[in-house]
Amino acid sequence: MEHHSVIVAGGGPGGLGVAATLEGWHPRFEGEYEFPSVEVQEIARRYERNPLALDPHELLNNGHRPIEFFRMRHHPIQDALPLDQWTLKFTKRERVDWLLLTTDGPGGIWNSVPREQLTLGPAHWMELAHYPISRFYEQTGRKRDLDALVHRDDLVPYYQACASELGLSEHIRPGIRVTGIYPAEPEVDGSGPRFIVDTKDQQDGTTRTYSCDYLVFGVGPRSSLRKLDAQRTDQGYVSTSYTHPDDYPGERILVVGGGRSADWAAQELHDAGRTVVYVMRQQPDSHLKLINESQYLPYYRRWAEILSGEQQRMGLLYGSKVRAFKPGGMVSIETPEGVVQVHVDHVVIEIGGDPDYDLLRQFGDLTFHDKRDNFRFQLKQMVVDQATFESVDIPGLYPAGYTAAGTGLSVIGFHAGCFLVAGDILRRLGAV
Repeated sequence: MEHHSVIVAGGGPGGLGVAATLEGWHPRFEGEYEFPSVEVQEIARRYERNPLALDPHELLNNGHRPIEFFRMRHHPIQDALPLDQWTLKFTKRERVDWLLLTTDGPGGIWNSVPREQLTLGPAHWMELAHYPISRFYEQTGRKRDLDALVHRDDLVPYYQACASELGLSEHIRPGIRVTGIYPAEPEVDGSGPRFIVDTKDQQDGTTRTYSCDYLVFGVGPRSSLRKLDAQRTDQGYVSTSYTHPDDYPGERILVVGGGRSADWAAQELHDAGRTVVYVMRQQPDSHLKLINESQYLPYYRRWAEILSGEQQRMGLLYGSKVRAFKPGGMVSIETPEGVVQVHVDHVVIEIGGDPDYDLLRQFGDLTFHDKRDNFRFQLKQMVVDQATFESVDIPGLYPAGYTAAGTGLSVIGFHAGCFLVAGDILRRLGAV
């Protein structure tokens, strides 16, 4: 059994940020920055050369959220900050023994989003502080606006460059799916690892077991895809995810969903000249609210244009459910007016997913926070110690990214958590 001090499950920005810090890229504070209280300012100055040595509970005791302590230095203003004005710097120190296991590679879910996908926020929201995206743009000759949305073809190479530039690549194992996480049986003297991690190679199906003392749980918000409650989803004309209009033959395409990913698919297929039937469980008011409040995103501005037009090629079925897929492209749909039969050439199911908390079932019941936003992004987040982001239910396990309560629902919100997670582990290992 292969053992490591820390195993990071998941290659998204949450897990990558922790890995970079464990690799030895430790933050330090330089320059002038004023925190909102004299007490917090004094703490920042006291630990400016090594903020990871700070016990963040001291910040909590002074009424300051620890994750904001680091976020304020990374993102002190709304717009992107020129590199020469950054007060968050890094010192390279010795690495600790960590290994990252990921199904997709650096960037996590961004490796498998639609081919033309854009981010929901500006470029600098998406970056690891250890390797600013402006530096990546400069090094690769990309002329990009740091305050603009990012195309996946820029973002995925950026995360790959993070792994390379920060020396992470040799400790990342892509194509590996974590299939189970269990408490390890302690030795007679109480020593030994804390976790056992079972994995499966997605290419050849081989299995392997690891052990570790600390585990970073960053499997992502869609590591367990939802299943549509309908008959015969195995029909050949049914796809369970969306990539690009060219990948779906025929003229009439049925999209099943209602969230942002389904909105993207329906709009892009429509603008590619297809006739789209869009089936949603939600009511019209909910969808229109999202569109109206998301006009800062180009594809929602386009949605507003589509809805204000004649909609000759966009059929919207609100409050509806797909009941069955039949041979020959016939789909049975339950609508408020009754059951209808619709003939289509292809079906795209985009109903999202959830964090795969079933991986942790051996640890018993977990404490969750139901996180919702105004834009239909919703998931259960694990309740954590807000100073360290250690799970309140499983000692030594640290949810990362979207899975941790208290981080918000954007990368700019959760990225700074990497310093709390890595800092707690490093202090326990005596490495700061």
